[in-house]
Amino acid sequence: MCTDFKSTVNKLKWVSLLVILSLSVGACSYLGLGKKKGVRPNPLTPLTQRVDIQSRWKVKVGSGLSKLYRVIPPVIDNDTVYANDYKGRVFAFDRETGKRKWRFNSKTEVAAGVGLGGDLVLLGSLNGDVIAIDKDTGKEQWRTDINSEILAAPQNNGAVVVVQTNDGKLVGIDAKNGETIWTYSAQLPSLTLRGTAVPTLLGPNVITGFANGKLIALSAVDGTLYWERRVASPQGRSDIERVVDIDGSPVLANKTIYTTSYNGTLSAISPRGDVLWSQESSSYSGPLVIGNRVFVTNEQGFVRAYSAKTGTLLWESKILEGRKLAAPQSLAGFVVTADYKGYVHIFDTESGGLLDRFRIDKRGVRSPMVSDGTYLYVLGNDGVLASVAVYLFQKR
Repeated sequence: MCTDFKSTVNKLKWVSLLVILSLSVGACSYLGLGKKKGVRPNPLTPLTQRVDIQSRWKVKVGSGLSKLYRVIPPVIDNDTVYANDYKGRVFAFDRETGKRKWRFNSKTEVAAGVGLGGDLVLLGSLNGDVIAIDKDTGKEQWRTDINSEILAAPQNNGAVVVVQTNDGKLVGIDAKNGETIWTYSAQLPSLTLRGTAVPTLLGPNVITGFANGKLIALSAVDGTLYWERRVASPQGRSDIERVVDIDGSPVLANKTIYTTSYNGTLSAISPRGDVLWSQESSSYSGPLVIGNRVFVTNEQGFVRAYSAKTGTLLWESKILEGRKLAAPQSLAGFVVTADYKGYVHIFDTESGGLLDRFRIDKRGVRSPMVSDGTYLYVLGNDGVLASVAVYLFQKR
């Protein structure tokens, strides 16, 4: 096996290579990798303190995310933070104190975080189990098997639970009893990134992207397809060059849908499916919209800000190139992102200047962080869940 194989797998987020691996020694030449090398991560340089960073609390969430590539973000709801580990153990913590409210053991391995909706916390497993848990008590309500690997958190609009699977299926499930209502299937290419978008529920509608580079909108009630739009087209000769997954979740803001894709574009799409603008930008993380700006962390480790209305690039920071950045998040008027060494970096939204950083987990942070606008909640790869506050630094 050629020496560049491992680094390529890491760069492509544990790309599903089961078919290609069967080619054994010829795998590298088949993929057209040649002597391609990964980008050396930019070293961190000293910073002058410009913000006040306050740690509120830290707790341990089971066994963490494991050494395999898994994206398991926490979620927040009212006065509770929900988080889980890769062994399927789900925890509910008080948002203010970090005190544990309840713990649930699903006894099944997972690769994604939990979803929320109505009175349920929802978990999807690698075995295809969809598990509904009472969000107040931590008691299991129902469990159903959809016979497909689940790599994204199930979503619930209160009536229908929508689950996206790794083999290109979207499944609608009755939120009351776990019975399957409808199934939509997309045709996927033979080689994809190991991951799927988290469906976005907008009342009775669903918007999501697939590994074929298409964004779709359909009915959450019966699975009727409203429209589909291609936002990334396969290019290049090798299968790896032609990967165009949409792994980041679409975002609705300003009456516009914003979406990213790997080896594709950042696109703005109308609710009717019309492409308003697009900019070349390869990313496996979803965008962030704050007011009239869209923020993206791309696969190279660049942080970019675009005009939400026109798609014009407003600023770009390459200071974190090669540091495998998590999706951007908004916090107290700043844009924050985390890297593979567990540092959280704070950027000025207007200028793109790097203001400060702090460290959460030495094993790194790959999962999206969540924020309520005032406080940030970060789940590190080692299972450390931290709540942090950031304020403008006040000189004395």
